[in-house]
Amino acid sequence: MPYVRLAIKAARSNSNWDPECSVRDVGGDLSGAIETIGIEVKRGMFPFANACGQTLGYNVYVNRAYLADVRRTNFTANEIHIASHLGIGLIQLRDRTCIERISSPFYHPIENLNLRLLEAMALGRCQLCASFFQIGSGDKRFSKLTREDMRRAISAEKYVMFWNREVAERKRKLGLRVPKDGRTYERRFICPDCVESVWSKFALYEESGQQK
Repeated sequence: MPYVRLAIKAARSNSNWDPECSVRDVGGDLSGAIETIGIEVKRGMFPFANACGQTLGYNVYVNRAYLADVRRTNFTANEIHIASHLGIGLIQLRDRTCIERISSPFYHPIENLNLRLLEAMALGRCQLCASFFQIGSGDKRFSKLTREDMRRAISAEKYVMFWNREVAERKRKLGLRVPKDGRTYERRFICPDCVESVWSKFALYEESGQQK
């Protein structure tokens, strides 16, 4: 299982939480669904019950939560019982290898927190097909996107980010999100396949109509 180092502080401000995180495709041929997996890594010297509690808290962000611990021998029967009761997975780290001792159950995280986590990893969800795709690279989180410019997205082979101002206004009236600078932060994305397969066809149709 490939683990990608994630600066999750971008998704959880004022936090010193710095686990490992990975994403894997699970939708098969008919869906772009993914799973997010969070791993709390310990060096074998941290109190086991405390580490389990930390790991369990990650299920508000990810679909599966694991505790990975460095140890020469397997987890004890009591440790496996504790992890099973709490509902977390266990990974033994030994000699540069990862051994999954208990699988994590599947969780339904809080959508807002899960999407913010994925955005911190430069991944966005398409509003048309619901697939996840890369919206940036490195420190430039939105480098692969154009901002509300469909023609430029088509010509430059980029993807699209736009803002849902109606939802932003509704939240402003309800006092749920009142930006001091008056900006709209309700951002949405459209993936490259939908830009190419759907929106480019509309652009060609519009151009052919104007030529007539």
